[in-house]
Amino acid sequence: MSPPRKPRARSTTPDPDRWPECTRCGQCYQLAARWPEGPICTYCYHAARRREGVCADCGHTGMVPGLNTAKEPTCLRCSSVPLTLTCAGCGQEAWLAKGATCWRCLLRDMVHDHLAGPDGQISPALQPMAEALCSMPRANSGVTWMRANPQVGQLLRALGTGSLELSHDALDALPAGRTVEYLRALLVTHHALPPRDRRLATFQRWLDDTLARVDHPEHRQLLDRFARWHHLRDLRRQAEHGPVEAGPVLRAKQSITVTIEFLGWLALRGTTMAELSQHEIDSWHAGGPGTREHVQRFLYWCRAQRLTGKLELPRRDRDNPQLIGEHARLEIIRSLLLDDELALPYRIAGCLITLFGQPAGKVVALTLADLAGSDASSPELRLRLGKQWAPVPEQLAALIRLHLEHRANTNTAANAQARWLFPGQVPGEHLSRTTLLAALRGAGIPVRAARNTTWQQLVREAPPQVLADALDISPATAMKHAQRAGSDWARYVSTTRHQQ
Repeated sequence: MSPPRKPRARSTTPDPDRWPECTRCGQCYQLAARWPEGPICTYCYHAARRREGVCADCGHTGMVPGLNTAKEPTCLRCSSVPLTLTCAGCGQEAWLAKGATCWRCLLRDMVHDHLAGPDGQISPALQPMAEALCSMPRANSGVTWMRANPQVGQLLRALGTGSLELSHDALDALPAGRTVEYLRALLVTHHALPPRDRRLATFQRWLDDTLARVDHPEHRQLLDRFARWHHLRDLRRQAEHGPVEAGPVLRAKQSITVTIEFLGWLALRGTTMAELSQHEIDSWHAGGPGTREHVQRFLYWCRAQRLTGKLELPRRDRDNPQLIGEHARLEIIRSLLLDDELALPYRIAGCLITLFGQPAGKVVALTLADLAGSDASSPELRLRLGKQWAPVPEQLAALIRLHLEHRANTNTAANAQARWLFPGQVPGEHLSRTTLLAALRGAGIPVRAARNTTWQQLVREAPPQVLADALDISPATAMKHAQRAGSDWARYVSTTRHQQ
């Protein structure tokens, strides 16, 4: 049975002069049918045609378009609603797409038509993806995906006929775009392609294109050395331990982009890297926006490579972190728990940041295995953030359990069996850190300041070493938060060591 759907938004204005009042919603919209209970508007008619559930009168499980006198859903037999909801293809009661064909059968036919080869059969390599598409929880979403974007059909047909080779190189040769990357991720998820780090590969292609646009030969050669031996090497090391996150890639791109601007600025002044002086360093930082500081990675690298002299680079003051008042933090937590204007996954993630001081990147990477007691019958929900399991406050636990019933992005072939607590839109991946931060900031939540304030409060209540183990941060970072908060745990440390 498909997950429940939100009511369709009503884009027209009621017109009581033209249409009678709908028996179900009481509004005067365009009339669609007259049922035994009375006139039914178009919106209520379509909602009834796609409603699935259990009949309140006889217990039948299936389509329940009717309503009894208590406004509870009832089946066709109990309600006598004059609808045909049996698919001619599979013989099942279902929401019909067109004529007497249900969405599931329509999707199955479309998948076969797109992926079948010249012999009329789907190749074994593509069969797992085809089965996943056909069995996605909401078949109408698959039909919409294939119909709404012509490129989807073109790519699927090319893969089915073999005119597009089933390989990463063949997909790389296509014009870059979200459709190509989504399909690539879908193929990887269902084992038609070997896995590779999506962001690392995207960065490599971006780097090649960016370097090709640098006209100055010496600058291009220097940038190539810096980008490949510094940024690309670091990203490859990260990829050895797990998927590369968006943040490091964005920072690498910004560093390279600003470095290109810096080298152009030097060229206009007639200065080479070997001639770079402290005066140029100071003029560069003082004469432009704050983003100019992103050239510092390049300058540190040049100094290590002995391409420049020993120059002093300005340092950002990191001893005064952004903070908000404790009252403001509690108001943020209250709004996240009670205000449903923000989507539920973002509310839960925001609570984990403001209650436990967790970084957004770690929150989005939580898995179902990091939860214990998620069953409604369990007395306590616990979350594994570090070496220990942390109890979750009851109000937040209720939101998490509600979220687990209908996790977002699990109704398609992309993440139907996702292990992530917050599945993302890209097949096989969790919710993007960038997406989460944008949603929270869009709701007026200063994420970094709220997290810093959370830690200021936590270190007043427990020793930094205990928090470091429980919440998975370094003891040095926890101690720094304690020092900033004015909490002196040095005596606790010395006492602990003496006891050991």
